[in-house]
Amino acid sequence: MDLARCEWEPIATPGAIQPHGALLTVVYDNGLIAHASANLEEVLGSTPASVLGQPIEKVIGSVSEIVQREILLPGSQPLQSSVQLRDPKGIPLQLHAFRSGRYVCIDIEAVHPTEERRHVGLAQSIIESFSAALTQNDLCKLAVRGLKEVTGYDRVMAYRFGEGGHGEVIAELCNPGIESYLGLRYPASDIPQIARALYLRQRVGSIGNSSYEPVPLFGHPELDDGVPLDLTHSNLRSVSPIHREYMRNMQTAASLTIGLADGERLWGMLVCHHSTPKVPEPEQRSNAGTIGQVVSLMLSSLGEAETARQKLKRQATLSVLVERLATQDTLTEAFAGASAELLELVDATGALVRLSGNVLRLGILPPPRVIERALAMAMPSSDADPLGVDDLGLRHPDLASCVADGSGVLVLPLASGGDDLIAWFRPEQHRTITWGGSPIDHATWDPAEGRMHPRASFATWKETVSGRSSSWTSADVSLALALRQEVAAEMAMRTSAELAKLRYYDPLTGLANRSLLQEELTALQTTSGPGASLLFLDLDGFKAVNDSMGHDIGDGLLIAVAQRLVNAVRPDDLVVRLGGDEFVVLCQGVDLVATKGLGERLRQVIDEPFEIAGHWCHVSASIGIADTFMLGDLDLVQAADIAMYAAKQDGGNRSQLFAPGLHEIAAQQVTFNHDLREALADDQFVLVYQPVFTLKPDGDVLNGFEALLRWEHPKNGTLSPDRFIPIAEKLGHIHPIGDWVLATAIRQALSFRTICPDLDLTIYVNVSPLQLAHPELVAGMREILQSVPTFPPQALCVEVTESFASDTIVVDALAEIRALGVRVAIDDFGTGFSSLSNLRRLPADKVKFDGTFLSELTTNGKSEGFFSILNQLIHSTNMTVVQEGIETQEQLDFVRAAGADMAQGFFLSLPLTVEDATQLTHEHGRRLLLK
Repeated sequence: MDLARCEWEPIATPGAIQPHGALLTVVYDNGLIAHASANLEEVLGSTPASVLGQPIEKVIGSVSEIVQREILLPGSQPLQSSVQLRDPKGIPLQLHAFRSGRYVCIDIEAVHPTEERRHVGLAQSIIESFSAALTQNDLCKLAVRGLKEVTGYDRVMAYRFGEGGHGEVIAELCNPGIESYLGLRYPASDIPQIARALYLRQRVGSIGNSSYEPVPLFGHPELDDGVPLDLTHSNLRSVSPIHREYMRNMQTAASLTIGLADGERLWGMLVCHHSTPKVPEPEQRSNAGTIGQVVSLMLSSLGEAETARQKLKRQATLSVLVERLATQDTLTEAFAGASAELLELVDATGALVRLSGNVLRLGILPPPRVIERALAMAMPSSDADPLGVDDLGLRHPDLASCVADGSGVLVLPLASGGDDLIAWFRPEQHRTITWGGSPIDHATWDPAEGRMHPRASFATWKETVSGRSSSWTSADVSLALALRQEVAAEMAMRTSAELAKLRYYDPLTGLANRSLLQEELTALQTTSGPGASLLFLDLDGFKAVNDSMGHDIGDGLLIAVAQRLVNAVRPDDLVVRLGGDEFVVLCQGVDLVATKGLGERLRQVIDEPFEIAGHWCHVSASIGIADTFMLGDLDLVQAADIAMYAAKQDGGNRSQLFAPGLHEIAAQQVTFNHDLREALADDQFVLVYQPVFTLKPDGDVLNGFEALLRWEHPKNGTLSPDRFIPIAEKLGHIHPIGDWVLATAIRQALSFRTICPDLDLTIYVNVSPLQLAHPELVAGMREILQSVPTFPPQALCVEVTESFASDTIVVDALAEIRALGVRVAIDDFGTGFSSLSNLRRLPADKVKFDGTFLSELTTNGKSEGFFSILNQLIHSTNMTVVQEGIETQEQLDFVRAAGADMAQGFFLSLPLTVEDATQLTHEHGRRLLLK
């Protein structure tokens, strides 16, 4: 039989009432009576015909103020008439009003004085007893006891809805000799959804006599609009004949039901049954409703308290897990070492942990292939709540083989994203459920009568349930979420530690980097301790090794040099890799003689041959030495650098002590100053363009060009920026040079974009931190952009070196630049501060990973996962990742797999002249048209 028929029944608009009272409706706008129940004469002494169309005051006295208030208040209200109403037998009548469409409906009920009427304060004392409840079941037991005392019904029970909408009697109090229903379950079909929804709108309902004959309503021919009256809030509303028959089949003559809600959900009901007809007094009904309201309010808090107690019992287990996460080398090792605690946390018998490509299987689990299919079906998104099911095999018959060991699964996606997760499993549990009648005996349809009949048998029926595990509780889910937070926090800490290491340490050699050296030097300037010496080493012949044997051998040589330097110095000396093949040793508390001796020792250890991956390499070192007592106007690094160049000029493989006479270098700067001025005036600067490609599975696409500055020096030939930009910054020429670069790059980029507009090419321009600190930079950039109105600002991307990107002045300037519509990229990421927390607050759109950072990662297999996570973390800040320095196919494949968005480097293309860049743009434009 189609149970959907139950949902069609108009139970809220039956067109009739129960016979223990009468009903009138009043048109709200004019106060005229529009409807009257057929039994009005029995209750009020007036026939329906005599009152229809009459003003309400003539029938029950003045209630206009009450009717006016009814439109302002939700629900239903008791009424007080201006006259004392009694029925024909002299029994007092009580009025009760509620709104229904354009009408105000008025229930009229007799109030029977009786010895059974309970004291007004009884409900309050019952409610006060609820404070002793520790669980929802405790509360229901106390509510059942109180209702029994208030109403005097034969049986009072608490009914809770559970899985599939089925109900279970969880508390009961009944008169002696009455069969108990405690613990019995009743199928969801006994209470259709339409009835459950009604109990959410009107919490209290009663049936005085299950054998009553419904009393129809008569309407005034002109005042009745023909729309069925919604009697949801009527105490007299006639109930479904199917439900009345259901009650008679249960040998129940009268009932009083109170709906219990937990938020917006119908949690259950308090149900009172009586074996003989019984109409609840208005006071009894009011007290019952008050008890139900308080119970509903307390259900949520008690449920949360129960969850909190369960969590508290397992908090120690969570603490052990958190401690393991913080002390083990890897998170996978942490979970393996705390397998018992991981299972105990949610009372599971098996668990699968998938983290950063590693899979850990713990306890009793279904077969691996079955698990993978199950997770594919049940895996929620990475930011979703845990998903728990207790009937995996029943939901998915092709997973039947997992029933014994994994009927229940609780899947916790981890915030690290991807496929990372923890999945707990529970085995099948065989249970016996006792039903109040067979759940398969549904209502039946009688075509002859054209109506439905409810089931007639309520004999106890036992069912053995299999294929299900014990259900996952809210405490299980809450503890799983708490574990996810701890795992995310630990992963963030580990990532921060790795990034902090990148901030102060060179990723290739593990030595301190320039940032740490600068902090040490700054600390020396603020203390009055012993002096310091600094040795500046530059490797002679390293470029030849790198070019002839490859970068892998070159990197291996740098690592070996670093190790020899560390072994040759004192434990307190600081060994630094500045970058490339430049190293520094900072010594404190040593005299000049000892420093010179150290310089010679370092020269000797570097001069010894190196064996790298089966290849013999030979390099030497040019070493500059400076002491804090002989610096003049220079700092230690500058002085030692000048001395190192002097040593290199003398043939290398030697050390040179800084002396004031070496200030001839400064004279060269004067010459450079003159030359730079002429370069600006004589158009000696040119730009070359290195392509940047967007990485695509079906072929990389030209994204744009990075404009690179070259100086065509009339005497020294072509000079790269590292030869003159530092001097230009010192001498103040960086601002006019920067303006020229920006204007030239934008004009040329417009030409590139015109070739194929659909490529939407971007031009990348490096900007010095000194330029960003200049107050006129933004205004000048705006003026340049306005001079080329057809060039969109978003096609320009300004690059700023990472080590300066966190300066407040720089950050403010970048924010103003972005306000122009220009994009911002953080350049050389991985060589400076490397802080994701800084990245999140920087006004930037792209991050460009430095090539040296990539070379270390591709030589270290363990770093692949970290590099992929780092890409994901950058993406989480809504920024694009560009990898610089791609020099091999292997590196390109590596960054593509790691999730980089764009790439550039000599392997992809050398910097190009304008002509070659134009040709490349034409080629990619043709490819785009072919697609």
